[in-house]
Amino acid sequence: MEEGEHQRGARSPPPDAGGDRDEDERLRELMRLCYEEGIMPPNIDPGEMTVDGREVRFKVSERIDRVKIAWLKEHTVTVIFRERARFLPKRVKDDIVRAFEDDKVRDGSFEAENLRHGRVKVESPNVVSYVAKSRSIAAWMVTKGHEEITIGCDTYKLEFKPWMSEAQLRDQQREEDELTFWIIAVQVPLDSFFYLEAQVARAIGPIIRTHPTEPDHLKPSLVNIKFDIDPTSRPNMKDKIWVITSEGDELEVKLTSSATPRCRRC
Repeated sequence: MEEGEHQRGARSPPPDAGGDRDEDERLRELMRLCYEEGIMPPNIDPGEMTVDGREVRFKVSERIDRVKIAWLKEHTVTVIFRERARFLPKRVKDDIVRAFEDDKVRDGSFEAENLRHGRVKVESPNVVSYVAKSRSIAAWMVTKGHEEITIGCDTYKLEFKPWMSEAQLRDQQREEDELTFWIIAVQVPLDSFFYLEAQVARAIGPIIRTHPTEPDHLKPSLVNIKFDIDPTSRPNMKDKIWVITSEGDELEVKLTSSATPRCRRC
């Protein structure tokens, strides 16, 4: 036997492609159970762990993460609520997303008995991730691209995009922040609450929306007040408003905005 033939015969056998496919399918089923049924796999490889005091960091398996990302891209739609739609309550946003599932059942595209509602995850005030039970519904929504719906007398704009990673969601939020400008009056004194909206409009700019002051009407409170301001007024931002009362008191109202640096700890 010649040397070249001996070397060829000594090569390692090819990898078991069928075994890899079987393992990928097993992982995909575990991901379906997790994202659709809420059952987390207890024995999955958690990744390489390092400990730093009371914090731990896991570097997950590239293979498992690759399969996870592929599954999410097939089943998940990022729904962006544009313009006034961003102010809709969470429950209304949930109902709107799920209405698209019901529409596909009513038009005969899917059988009702084979379709269950998917999972909705709020990512930010105007973005939700929707994990569809059916890949076909996810693909249909992404292909649709956008939609306008009417509730009462108002029209709301929605945009559908493929699944976004955390990094992509952060980029999306930065883009939204550039298009919006809000301020929060912090720990508003009772004496100054009466004048607050008019003073903010005079000192900074036109108010597009004043957010509800009481998230729970059964337990009214008055602490922080949020205003959406015309974005062109961003250069007029102030750090404080001082209110001098007829009694001679000087009341301090601190202001923060969408551009205020966040506390890394909080």
